[in-house]
Amino acid sequence: MFSFMRQHRWVSVLILLNILAVIVVIGVIIHNSMKTATIDIDVAPSGATVELNGHGYDNFDSYNILPGNYHVKISMEGMQTKEFDLSLQSDGFAKIETYLLDANGGFDYYLTHPDDEAALADIANDEASKAFVEEYNKIMSITDNLPILYDAYTDDFSEYTKYEIEIDRREDCTKALCLKITDTTGGNEQAAMSKLVEMGYDLNDYDITYEYVPDQFIRVEDEVVDEETE
Repeated sequence: MFSFMRQHRWVSVLILLNILAVIVVIGVIIHNSMKTATIDIDVAPSGATVELNGHGYDNFDSYNILPGNYHVKISMEGMQTKEFDLSLQSDGFAKIETYLLDANGGFDYYLTHPDDEAALADIANDEASKAFVEEYNKIMSITDNLPILYDAYTDDFSEYTKYEIEIDRREDCTKALCLKITDTTGGNEQAAMSKLVEMGYDLNDYDITYEYVPDQFIRVEDEVVDEETE
């Protein structure tokens, strides 16, 4: 009788221990499932698609996700796709901070998309991107001197030259910046170009157009005459 009761007691203890073990395992599973890792996404261009294990995430945002191994794919039409693997530890932090190159493997896309160039400048983290941003800033520094107005007579007052160089906000601009030369006395296109070179700018960095727009004043036999009063 006592032996039976002892065995029954041990069975009860074993059952209780098993129940406790199951509870502990379930608790561990629940606890681990509640642990997350933090990931920040900051990618240029802004319109790039960011996927982790095939699931899309918004750019310029932060997420709490389960720890583990992820395959990252960043893509955008007309740009080279970038893929890499990422491992996230529990309570860890990772930042996807990178950029895409254009189809030719360069930065030409950013020349004509200033908002995305600004995004690239914020995350420039290697020699190539830093060099491009530096060159871009050098190109755009001309805006500090625009408009450039040349309005002068020769020393003997025999010739009068007037032209202006300003930003040309054309939608079909093929460079980082479009410039327009407006010549009001004629024949000064090369003089305006030389002025830009003299100021230290590379003409190849800009999309430059030229337009002759006669001034309302013209010189006739050494006199300035108002066309409207002729």
